[in-house]
Amino acid sequence: MIFFKQRAIRKLQKKLKAMQHFREHNQPKDDVLKKEMQMYHKLAGIWKSLIGKKKFPFAQDMVAECLRASARLDDTEAQYQLGRMLMDEGRMREALQKEGLFASVGNERKMRECFEEAHALLEKSLDLGHIAAKRLSGLCFINGWGVDMDRERGFERVVESIEQEKAWDKLPQIFASIGLNKPEFFEALTQRRGRNQG
Repeated sequence: MIFFKQRAIRKLQKKLKAMQHFREHNQPKDDVLKKEMQMYHKLAGIWKSLIGKKKFPFAQDMVAECLRASARLDDTEAQYQLGRMLMDEGRMREALQKEGLFASVGNERKMRECFEEAHALLEKSLDLGHIAAKRLSGLCFINGWGVDMDRERGFERVVESIEQEKAWDKLPQIFASIGLNKPEFFEALTQRRGRNQG
């Protein structure tokens, strides 16, 4: 099984190198770029399946690099996924800093780097219209993840994402999925919706 995955990785990497070389010397069509993005996602999926395998200690890093390469091609889904991964790592490092036992200058620097890159990716993705990126960015402002806490701005982004998706009927499910299923958040969001409609 692992042999076939290694073979698939080599094959995809060879194709991606050829596509990258072509892109550097020519102006590719949109469908060629879309195919390249799909190949990066496929490669990321293979690497993701190898996380935790002894022979592949850097599988998680390779997933991030595949997404990073696809994100450079303005792939909004890759920007969102990588932004979410980096946001999770930044939050973990922030918790380590607050706990104190594992706090260090290096950890704090890595935390800042993760948050900065995550926010840059999320901003780029939401500028291109990615709904989940807008929602996650709103959560970052609501909870103060890597940015100064600004609940007003955060709620505004969450409301915009719900309106963009036209999903007010799915509000309880959305709240549960993003962790805002507390009554005060629900009330604040419905007030924002009322102001936006008024």
